Amino acid sequence: MISTCLFKIKGRKCYNIAMNISDITYVAEIAKTGSMTQAAANLYMNQPNLSKSIIALEKELGIVIFRRSSKGVTLTKEGHNFLLSTKEILEKFNALESKYKTGEGKHYFGISVPRASYVSFAFTQFVKEIANAKSLQIEFIETNSMQVIQNVISQKHNFGIIRYAVEYEKYFNKLLGEYALCGDTLLEFEYLALMSAHSPLAAKKILESEDLHERIEVAHGDTGISLLPSFEIREPLHSIPNSKKIYIYERGSQFDLLTNIPAAYMWVSPIPRQMLELYHLVQKNINIKDNLYRDVLIYPDAYQMAETDRKFLNHLYRVRDKI
Repeated sequence: MISTCLFKIKGRKCYNIAMNISDITYVAEIAKTGSMTQAAANLYMNQPNLSKSIIALEKELGIVIFRRSSKGVTLTKEGHNFLLSTKEILEKFNALESKYKTGEGKHYFGISVPRASYVSFAFTQFVKEIANAKSLQIEFIETNSMQVIQNVISQKHNFGIIRYAVEYEKYFNKLLGEYALCGDTLLEFEYLALMSAHSPLAAKKILESEDLHERIEVAHGDTGISLLPSFEIREPLHSIPNSKKIYIYERGSQFDLLTNIPAAYMWVSPIPRQMLELYHLVQKNINIKDNLYRDVLIYPDAYQMAETDRKFLNHLYRVRDKI
């Protein structure tokens, strides 16, 4: 946090007001783009949260920073003076961030995510981009949604990705609100059945649940949702009664099993084409009800994305948009 006693807005006395460095960054980005929507996209946050932050800052300072119109937003005279007064602070902060986070060939990055092949594929592309840096410190954890949230609120990681069935959305929205976490929808999808290209089912355009009854289901064994009351917890919506199951607790063996055992299948979120071709797999739509899930990017309300974070998100959005 910084205090306005470090600077003085022209023509106004110095007030005892505290704000996050992100508040200054938000104002600078909006002023540069002239658009709340574009500024929110550049800052990797949703537009309502950005607008809410600016309104709160204006109320705290007792000034109007932006003039809103149908053509966009422009700085008021007081807003212009505010930006000039905070310019030095923002420049010094950016210099420190560059020096200790991404400058001089150094990259720090940590994230917790669900087991999603499109996310791991994007992560690989991201690492390829920064592989020649002088120094790397990277942590990539695949886990369940509750552990992702715990890792973010404990500041183990600055942001993460959670996954839940849409019917459980109210529970997660409540939880994110309690811990002052923002949530931006990354992907909404239906689970698909992943299997060998040599599977007897591979030629069918759309599968029925009955097609999978005698098949071997490969499933991750640690994806529970521990915040739900016991009477709410049940099998995932896409689960099909099956007497043949293989539970795994890591990613390494799943593609080997699916590639080499034509009778096996696994429920997955959409997978990039390159990975399907590499492992000789196909993904099939299933004709079942209530099969809607959501991946959500979460981060603390005041968190300002670093340059390394943005590099990863650029790859993530690029891969997501192609699946």
